[in-house]
Amino acid sequence: MLGAKQQWCPRCQRHVQTEQKQSNIGRQKKLVKIIVTCGRCRITLSSRTTSASALEQQESEEI
Repeated sequence: MLGAKQQWCPRCQRHVQTEQKQSNIGRQKKLVKIIVTCGRCRITLSSRTTSASALEQQESEEI
């Protein structure tokens, strides 16, 4: 799981700490859904679906 980052929240009208959740989807668990929520009001700020292999590759490049 990636670390918390600050992002603009339209409901709170300020930069807030975000929380990121990941869940595997599909029968073969090859897709990962990433949901970024506001740590203060819990509104969904962004949501995307990516392949599990691409996510692993991205995380290994960040380290």
